[in-house]
Amino acid sequence: MSDATYSQTSKISAPVGGGLPMESPEHAAGFWGRVLVAVSACVLTVSIVGSAAFLWFRIQERRELRTRVQGFIASLENRTDAELADRAAQLRGKPKVAEYVLPEIRRALRASRSEDQLCAVIRLCEAFVDRREIETALFELRGDRREVVAGAAVDALAKVQPAERAAELLGQVLAGAASGETVPAGVDSACAGLFRLGAAGRAEIEKRLESMTVDRRLWLVKYVNEVGGPYRESWLTLLGADTDAGVREAVARARVMPEPILSVRVPAPQGVGDDNQAHLASEARRPGDAGD
Repeated sequence: MSDATYSQTSKISAPVGGGLPMESPEHAAGFWGRVLVAVSACVLTVSIVGSAAFLWFRIQERRELRTRVQGFIASLENRTDAELADRAAQLRGKPKVAEYVLPEIRRALRASRSEDQLCAVIRLCEAFVDRREIETALFELRGDRREVVAGAAVDALAKVQPAERAAELLGQVLAGAASGETVPAGVDSACAGLFRLGAAGRAEIEKRLESMTVDRRLWLVKYVNEVGGPYRESWLTLLGADTDAGVREAVARARVMPEPILSVRVPAPQGVGDDNQAHLASEARRPGDAGD
């Protein structure tokens, strides 16, 4: 090689300032690409670990909340009516907490063996009775052999809104009496609920009267007359057109008597609540009324 050619080649390959030889652009791009991949992998790993930690934390939080809710449900039987009403109001004001409580309420309605606890849960359900899953769970209790429970469940159904929907549900409760799907205490509460629903209740009971036994219709005359109130006259007029002479005579006797007003709105299921309520239900029912 000539001196001129060697001199020209040296100028091209020699680094400026006498430093190390320069890397090619392709080599530099490959190095930074590997760095970027390594950094991305680290970020992804941290993200996965963080997501797993957050998920674990949420699971633990839900377990703890469920444990507290279960303890709350278990303690209901020791609460007074005022305390239950207060708890229900608190749950209505905290819908996110209610979402955790409602599944436990439904589970208690299906599986609770304690009569007192079940009645307390039913009382709490009144705050959520417009939710279809609670409505269904309460309706299924209409045939519970613990008549106190059945009566309380049907009484809660009477609070469904609108009144027409409540009347429809109570009418279905009455329809199950002949087959034994509804126990007598459930029928008591259904009749009482329809009575206090006003026009909607009267329209529903009018459709159900013919399927009721004579003893039940006599019970109804006595109940309407003793409870009284703004719907007494309308219901007595309806019952006064009964096909049975005994029912019509009972209505005639009720009309000539002074209207007694009880201090309570509705008779409780047998064995619960005011003594006058339990007495009214037991006195009005006849021995042959078990299947009505």
